Amino acid sequence: MKYSSGVTEKKLTKKQNSIVASEKYPQYLRAGAGTGKTEVARILSRILYDAGILEEAKLVETDAHGLLGKFVGETGPKTEAKINEAMNGVLFIDEAYGLLGAASANSGQINYGEEAIAVLLKEMEDRRGQFCVILAGYNAEMQKLLAANPGFASRIQFTLDFPDYTREELGEIAKAFLSRKKYEIDASALERLLDVIEYYRGLPNFANARTVRNVIDQVLLNQNLRTEDLSKDCTVLLEDVEDYLTDEGIGLANPHKRKNPIGFV
Repeated sequence: MKYSSGVTEKKLTKKQNSIVASEKYPQYLRAGAGTGKTEVARILSRILYDAGILEEAKLVETDAHGLLGKFVGETGPKTEAKINEAMNGVLFIDEAYGLLGAASANSGQINYGEEAIAVLLKEMEDRRGQFCVILAGYNAEMQKLLAANPGFASRIQFTLDFPDYTREELGEIAKAFLSRKKYEIDASALERLLDVIEYYRGLPNFANARTVRNVIDQVLLNQNLRTEDLSKDCTVLLEDVEDYLTDEGIGLANPHKRKNPIGFV
């Protein structure tokens, strides 16, 4: 699920309209990193507000750490406080699977995550319709979270899947990032940049648009060094991307085998 066009927002609106009849507000977003989960959560909060389902177009963002205390007796009030903050709006819990296995560092026995889940489920039931909960995270980990407590599965009626961006979409994202910084990119340089992104796609923790942004930041450093005496040159060339490959010790002819890059420890 992408969020870059008005068409997507219309589709989300159409899907959300069915919530009015069922009054089942919790959502579940399955996605990899850098696919726009938070932005879509913001769109959903506006849709729910415009539809008259929620009183405020408000999104309160948190993760598991925002709900968990460090000591006995802290987690319940902390979770309640975050829910109260989101009241009449949307509570967005990113990487919600972090609630699993959140045990006490002191005893190794108390699972504060279970307490947070219990409070969250109780408030979702007792204050039904007063706020919306959106859980987000990687597909496999989120499946484990839902399986760990049947209360989640019975309360979450809508699931949105976010596939990784395609090569072409990542190319558009790269050009958008560069445009914001007032840069252009040569066609051959863009193709090589996308080859680099495809290399990272095959590695753990690939982060879609975030990966693109991180690579572009490094490539722009190379471009700036190359054009330091040419203040008006704002074009990224193939050699800037090739320099990135050299710096990182990446050989695209032999994917996923990295040489030791030169650097400082």
